Amino acid sequence: MKAFISQSAIIGGLALLLSAASAQADQRWPESFGYVGVQGSHFDTGKGRDNLDNIHNFWQYAIHAGYRFNPRFSAQLQYGEGDTETRQTDIDVDSRLISLTGRAHWHEMSLAGFVPYGGAGYGYHRLKVDGFGTKREDAIVLEGGLQRLLGTRFMLDGGLRALVELEDGFIDTQPFVALDFLFGKRYAAAPVATPRSEIWMDSDGDGVPDHLDQCPDTPAGALVDDVGCPIMLTESVNITLYVEFDLDSTTVKPAFFEEIGQLAEVLVQYPDSEVLLEGHTDSTGSASYNQNLSLSRADAVMRVLISEFNIDSSRIRTSGMGLTQPIADNSTEEGRARNRRVEAVVQATREEMKRR
Repeated sequence: MKAFISQSAIIGGLALLLSAASAQADQRWPESFGYVGVQGSHFDTGKGRDNLDNIHNFWQYAIHAGYRFNPRFSAQLQYGEGDTETRQTDIDVDSRLISLTGRAHWHEMSLAGFVPYGGAGYGYHRLKVDGFGTKREDAIVLEGGLQRLLGTRFMLDGGLRALVELEDGFIDTQPFVALDFLFGKRYAAAPVATPRSEIWMDSDGDGVPDHLDQCPDTPAGALVDDVGCPIMLTESVNITLYVEFDLDSTTVKPAFFEEIGQLAEVLVQYPDSEVLLEGHTDSTGSASYNQNLSLSRADAVMRVLISEFNIDSSRIRTSGMGLTQPIADNSTEEGRARNRRVEAVVQATREEMKRR
């Protein structure tokens, strides 16, 4: 029998390889690699239509070469030989098989280091029968199996192959085992481990490590979020001030300077805020006269804010409301006195860091 290696060597080698595989720890597969190898298989033949291809089952031995392009896909070219006999006449038959297959691999389904794959391709089978000529067959090759690394240089491959003969339609099956030598391996770059001391360095003491901190130099005591940025609170302020005037007067009484100063402090505390000064009058006199008088009173309070408390004029707006918005009864002296006024309304917001 013609063969590359003996049947007993294949069986013994398979037992040795399975024993070695069980002792191997999980291996890191290369991203891509080339390989060459040897294979032993049992060729279980279908029943052909004529004496040339109606042959006994036989052992076949093969050599092959392949390349893994990436973790998912590979291709393999194989050449195998075997000796057998015709079923009816026991005439010697020389079998030669060439196949080219593409394979898909599923590393996410790895079990104890064994990775499944499936493949398909083309096979050319030549059967030479002594004294009767040669039979040539084209076939579709379908295969499935498992692969496992043995150390860093070898790979165990075992599975089942089917050859669907295109002309006659019969199917040959071929359980096989192979040992491959790997070369030209290329590995994916290993992740760079960050030293523990660097991982847990927290320069601003906010509880978020520097490598995660998107807001370095957070002030001490500030409450921060998951990426180290201060949690801000939005604060709104609404203040209303009343400055009263004598009848037909635009003079701001000194008694109201303290309250105007409190308003100025709010404007300083909220630098983006503005103040609206609204002047009002009682019902004495004409509407047009009171309109101008009310605006003059608002302007008078504005001058106090500017001259006494250094508030920028661009932050102050004035408006004359005349006699249109009384807050008391104009039929009494006390009511008219309350209506002669300036209202100062501040609307401001600011953000403050939330503290622990």
